[in-house]
Amino acid sequence: MAFKNIAGNIRVKKILKMALERDRIPNSLLFTGPEGIGKRQMALALAKALNCREAAADSCDSCPSCRAIEAGRFPDVMTIPDADRDILIDEIRFLKQVAFLKPMAGRKRVFILNRADSMNADAANSLLKVLEEPPSFSHFILLTDRPYLLLPTIVSRCQTLAFSAVRNEEIEKILVERDYPPDQARILSLLVDGNLERALELDWDEVQALKDEAWKIFEAMLAGSRPSLFLDRFGSLSKSSEGEFEETLQIFSSFARDMLLLQLGGDARFLLNPDFEGDLRTAAAALSVDRSLELLAEMDSVLSLLPRSLNRNLLASAFLSSFGEISHV
Repeated sequence: MAFKNIAGNIRVKKILKMALERDRIPNSLLFTGPEGIGKRQMALALAKALNCREAAADSCDSCPSCRAIEAGRFPDVMTIPDADRDILIDEIRFLKQVAFLKPMAGRKRVFILNRADSMNADAANSLLKVLEEPPSFSHFILLTDRPYLLLPTIVSRCQTLAFSAVRNEEIEKILVERDYPPDQARILSLLVDGNLERALELDWDEVQALKDEAWKIFEAMLAGSRPSLFLDRFGSLSKSSEGEFEETLQIFSSFARDMLLLQLGGDARFLLNPDFEGDLRTAAAALSVDRSLELLAEMDSVLSLLPRSLNRNLLASAFLSSFGEISHV
């Protein structure tokens, strides 16, 4: 995929294309931003542009180098790790050995480090040595949605490019181009919070079922009845249900935002859940604006704590208690 075919992040694409035109691509780059917004696609597009035999400031996507990189079979472009796991010290040691060897098939060697924040201290310090004096023909692209976990010395050696979420309109357009009905494309684009990869992975029937179930639980919690609905689902979280808990909280948050929008007289066209407008209006009428704000702040607080929480069961129980206190004061 060439730069021109990657959705969003126009500023990042412009910076990279200008650097390519001037032959001034830094040897060490740090791509930061939320998951699913195109950091890996941009890194691969840059790797192709650096080795493309036809184009100058982008990839042609048709020459042997571009096709081999896209297929993951180009010897001078490596993605570490090659699966969804932490980066190992042995992989960094191998990277250091290969980085100082001249390219075998292309002009540049490119190393893409997925989840760069997953390196332990030994791996990070080992990588730092090659980042301090990189060979001119090797480029390192670190990808992370948690740059604060990287060693400051590594961050200081890299040129940082901050990625932003893909606009809802762009996600909606891409989904429609992939034959989603317009109404479903709009709802999905609103649900994923700028994460294009997640939007493309979602199944509409599963999404609708999850939202319907979330509304039943949310409505019961607002009414102060049947807390067992929440406890039965999230009272004892397992590894397999932690992701569903986070997704449900995100949907709860979207419900609360919609209620606040309606309470403040906002335009219903901006609802995140237009398919629940009638139910949302009824719920909003029974709650004050102050209470809606408190609920929203509580949900956003729990969502921010989830990635760092060591005891998610305790966090879920505390959330249920706080939700009840806020909605029934």
